[in-house]
Amino acid sequence: MSLTLRHLNDDTSWLIIFNEFKILIDPWLFGSQTDYFRYFSTQEHSVKPAIEDVNRDLNIEIDAIIISHEFTDHCHEQTLRSLSARIPVFATRNACKLIRRWNYFEDVIEIPILDNPPEYYTLDKLNVNQSNRISVGYIPEKGFLSLPSLHGATCLSFLLDDQQWRTLLYIPHGCKQSSICEWLNKQNNVRVYILLQGFDKVYNPIWLGGLLNYGCSEGAKLATAIKARHWIATHDEHKIAYGLVSKFLKRDYLTIENAQIELNKYIDQNVIPTIHNVPNGDSLIIDLTI
Repeated sequence: MSLTLRHLNDDTSWLIIFNEFKILIDPWLFGSQTDYFRYFSTQEHSVKPAIEDVNRDLNIEIDAIIISHEFTDHCHEQTLRSLSARIPVFATRNACKLIRRWNYFEDVIEIPILDNPPEYYTLDKLNVNQSNRISVGYIPEKGFLSLPSLHGATCLSFLLDDQQWRTLLYIPHGCKQSSICEWLNKQNNVRVYILLQGFDKVYNPIWLGGLLNYGCSEGAKLATAIKARHWIATHDEHKIAYGLVSKFLKRDYLTIENAQIELNKYIDQNVIPTIHNVPNGDSLIIDLTI
């Protein structure tokens, strides 16, 4: 049994396919994105997305959409409105509130905070094939100075044999290892198979949010701590930026080689993940049974 991950742009839009169930994650496929107002923060893709029109370029029916953050590079209204309003949308709390204000999608469901095993959060409410074998939840980062709507993990879990769940952790900005392990250590039938987290470290002055993306050093610590089998880069596109934020935003440009160096520090661990950088438009198929 396998999972297909197709990178739809050079940033953090993905198509996930499990047993013909097709999930779209954070689609931003054309146009610019603005947070708050144009002169505060506006960005454009520096690399043309391989997929710009889901209906035309993929020619498939999407079964569900997942939105991990309310920021418009994840929750892009133009792209989302180009999709069928009948597709159910699962979104984190703030993103859910934003999408509901559009009055466009028929079903907008808030992704629950994970505090139980995956079987408590399956998508069987959709009443479509395979939805009872897929679970989605969110782990917010905990801590006095944490930004839980920015730093957290969207957890997609897939049931293999009516007993064992294989989990994909989608963490585009990063999340403290302790917050992930607090939930994971309570589970006896869950194995994290895939960590979807970027390599670049991105940061602002503290008054503009401070550390935004944790980078490959923290990613390597997390990947080895949770014994992930695969670590896949995401959210590392070097976008064209305008506005106030762009004057202060700093990025440490890190590569798959840098990530491997960080992983090599934990070579004595039982499980060292295989690292992947899936190019814009390409797919990666992962066997979940190995």
